Amino acid sequence: MFREQKSDEIEYNGKKINKCYAFNRKGEYILNFRFIDCPSSIAQAIVIHWRSFEGKIFINGEKISISKGSLPQTVFSEKTTAKQFEIKVVLNGGEFIICNGSDLFGDQSVWRTLYGGCAMIIEPIGENTLRFYCNDHEEDDDFNDLIFELDIIEANSASDDE
Repeated sequence: MFREQKSDEIEYNGKKINKCYAFNRKGEYILNFRFIDCPSSIAQAIVIHWRSFEGKIFINGEKISISKGSLPQTVFSEKTTAKQFEIKVVLNGGEFIICNGSDLFGDQSVWRTLYGGCAMIIEPIGENTLRFYCNDHEEDDDFNDLIFELDIIEANSASDDE
């Protein structure tokens, strides 16, 4: 549906549906993620794509490097990741794209994301807080396979980790 309409946001059954959530404002941010619910029998994940990313990334205080491929990603499976986790991003250029992913083969080796039914409804629930209702690659449109929240907090000062 997204390809046909050439957009990352479409209207479906009267609802605004997103393929992803893109963020490109330069600056330093703390991203606090919380897994809220995951009733699906298929493993689900929060996936962050780092498109043309320039900057630094810290996950739970540890600096990480990303590959320089066409669309490098970091996957946070609800089965193996803490229910709450924090990412610090120093964004100097490019963008990061948050989307949901579902375990295509059942072994967490390949995550389907950005196509094939993966989509989300994004609901602002606070000044800096979003709730994501996600649909996986299964052929349904219930948007309850993964529900997570994200706080985006602008950091006031650089940390000693840089």
